[in-house]
Amino acid sequence: MSRLWWTVALALELASVVAVMLLEPAWLALLGYAVLHAAATPMLARACWHLLPRRYRLPVNRSMQFLQGMLLLMPLVGAIGLLWGLVGALRLPRSRRSLSLRFVGVPELPFQPPQVFPTPPYSSGALRQILRFSDNPLKRLKAVMATRHMPVHESVPIWQIALKDRVDDVRLLAYAMLDGREKLLTERIQEISAELDELPVPRRADAHRQLAGCCWELVYNGLVQGAVREHWLNAARQHAELALAGQRDIALSVLHVRILLAQDALEEAAQALTAAAATGVAASVLAPWHAEIAFRQRRFAEIPALLAEDQRHVEQGSAQAEVRRWWCPVTEPALQEQQP
Repeated sequence: MSRLWWTVALALELASVVAVMLLEPAWLALLGYAVLHAAATPMLARACWHLLPRRYRLPVNRSMQFLQGMLLLMPLVGAIGLLWGLVGALRLPRSRRSLSLRFVGVPELPFQPPQVFPTPPYSSGALRQILRFSDNPLKRLKAVMATRHMPVHESVPIWQIALKDRVDDVRLLAYAMLDGREKLLTERIQEISAELDELPVPRRADAHRQLAGCCWELVYNGLVQGAVREHWLNAARQHAELALAGQRDIALSVLHVRILLAQDALEEAAQALTAAAATGVAASVLAPWHAEIAFRQRRFAEIPALLAEDQRHVEQGSAQAEVRRWWCPVTEPALQEQQP
């Protein structure tokens, strides 16, 4: 049936072309062409519609209107182009070379997910031993990388050992970590110092407090040594005293005491402890610092009584617990009282 439609439609199209070429005058040739082409258009549309794949035939009315519109606007050439381009392209299968997808197999999931430790699996002592005695450079490099999850004051001794390593990568990584921590604090100090003069007077005490904390952190973490350490200690003391002149609180008072002890200013530290007690700092908080001053002044007989004033819970195995166990041994009657 489709062959019949094609035969009649093509015959009418050829007749329209012949009419244009042979008929006279021009208006008669144009009229004959229009009538013959209009009669051939529905037949060509029906013939092309039969050649379309099934999913493109529906809905019928819209498909036919689209085909008739193309054939009516492009006589003869539209039929050839429609047959070769539209119908042929839709019916031929798509080449796999045109696909930009690459099919891969689904990878198997690991038998067990990797374990994520909340704390580093190695202690600082173990990392130091790895850096000193391991012959594997990669293992020493990983030991330095493990310090990223440790407190800075525990990481600095490890970085200082790594700075003496014979492998460049280990030394450079340790230097980058050490320099990065120091640079972060010094930049913070410079930022606060640059804004200090522009701050109103009530807010300057808080700025001095932040500066004292940053300067003390450089010293406490061991990021500076020698004359540079003394410089930052003096700066921390100066800012702490300026902050205490504006406001006094427990944390700032204790920080002032620790700075004075780091400078071996024992008399000034004792006076600072007295001033801190006057501001309301609990005696149990100040007792360890009183004991340290007594130890440095070689007043050993006073140390047990001073440490006994600290009634706070101390984690077993910590440095403070070991100091208390050494200076305040549990007597035999006390042991009997603790037994059920």
